[in-house]
Amino acid sequence: MNIPKIFFSFAIVIIVAISSAIFTIMQMQKLSTNTQKMYTHPFQVSNAVSDIQTSIVAMHRNMKDIILTKHSLEMIKIIESIQIQEENVYVNFKLIYKNYLGNKEDIDASFKAFQSWKVIRKEVISLVYEGKVDEATAITKGKGANHIQKLYEQITVLKSYAFNKADEFYTFSIKDNGVDQVIIIFILTLIFSGLVIIYIIFNLLKIAKVNKKQLYLIDQNILMATFGLDKKIINISNALCRVLNQPKKHLINSTNDFFFTTKAQYELFENKIYSSQEYKGEISIKINDEDAWFSIEIFPELNHDFQLSAFTVFLTNINDKKKIEEVSITDTLTGLYNRNYFEMIFEKEVKRSKRDKRPLSMLMLDIDYFKQFNDTYGHQEGDNALKAVSHILSAHTNRSYDYAFRVGGEEFVILSYQKDYEMLEEFTNTIIQEIESLKISHKYNTTSNYLTASAGVMMFGEKHLLNTDDMYKVVDRLLYDAKADGRNTFKGSYMD
Repeated sequence: MNIPKIFFSFAIVIIVAISSAIFTIMQMQKLSTNTQKMYTHPFQVSNAVSDIQTSIVAMHRNMKDIILTKHSLEMIKIIESIQIQEENVYVNFKLIYKNYLGNKEDIDASFKAFQSWKVIRKEVISLVYEGKVDEATAITKGKGANHIQKLYEQITVLKSYAFNKADEFYTFSIKDNGVDQVIIIFILTLIFSGLVIIYIIFNLLKIAKVNKKQLYLIDQNILMATFGLDKKIINISNALCRVLNQPKKHLINSTNDFFFTTKAQYELFENKIYSSQEYKGEISIKINDEDAWFSIEIFPELNHDFQLSAFTVFLTNINDKKKIEEVSITDTLTGLYNRNYFEMIFEKEVKRSKRDKRPLSMLMLDIDYFKQFNDTYGHQEGDNALKAVSHILSAHTNRSYDYAFRVGGEEFVILSYQKDYEMLEEFTNTIIQEIESLKISHKYNTTSNYLTASAGVMMFGEKHLLNTDDMYKVVDRLLYDAKADGRNTFKGSYMD
């Protein structure tokens, strides 16, 4: 036997075996690199662009709200909201600059277009401050709207490029995976590829173990569920089962009441999700008879015919955030809404009343001779009296469209929707009687031996032309008349 040929044969086999191993490793690296690119560019860039678009929509809507608002305090809040959205846009542009694989001039064009919009916004805000609302409206509908359209066109270039790159990476992963070539080389080097096979199997098992652990961590820590079109749960994570305090076997294939309890939530799925739209917002879920708040993200899933087949829900607990929000709008002593929230909600309810063609009822209530009560019984008893009165107001405003506010020391306001003026009178009279029925002694009350209250009430029809300040003054005047008429009573009227 020719020793050189044997060595040559072994050398060829070893070279082929090494080449096979190198080729296989290169394919794995390509697949890994492609997956990394798919994550760092298309997903991060498209998500950042989507966030920018959402922020621009919010800013544009806020600019319209600035034109419509009549209160400087509300305008300041809207401007602060615009600034927050603007900062979010800059953060996302920074992310795009970092990960974008295309021409950076496309990003520059979008970024400059966004910066130039700020000049237009400042001009509009200045005009509104000067009382030139018509000029501000003209700019917003004119060059402002045109600029937004151009800005959207610029940003769409970035998003389209990201989606195209995602398709490119995906196509590469499917078509250029090198499986056929690996099989051919594997057959030719079957005897000497054992070690390579063992190495590949070892790494695959290691990856599978890591993936299994990651899936386990996701299942145990991410609040998610997948629903079919019939709203039945197809799959749900153990983490969400724990939050809902329900075993998984009871939830799978069930249509439960956790996600579809309110008309608003039901309409959300009917109108948005069933139209194959993504959604991001906040919902409350009743768990153990208590409302828990979650940030919700919903992603429709399409079949091979691009028809909606299911949708996946991701939840994030935001109870702490809601508690902070509640503290900011709640009077700490009584638990009712505070005056700041009254000023925020009043105009919205007036607009709702006109839009829905439902009369809005406003009740302003003041405790009679409360200063004398405090001077006589002390501020601690005064606080206890305020809490007792607030409890009555809260008990009569437990519908989702009723509000009770403490707007001053002993002054309260209720906004509600009563069926007619007679119902409003009965509603007011009941509250006044229940306050006296508390039987809180008040020896300096000239109308009763107990703590009492007076009220002014008005039912505003959808056709009235008063602004919120005038509405407040009308009801305040009725309260004054009730006090002048002897207290422990109310004065009311109806305005069409």
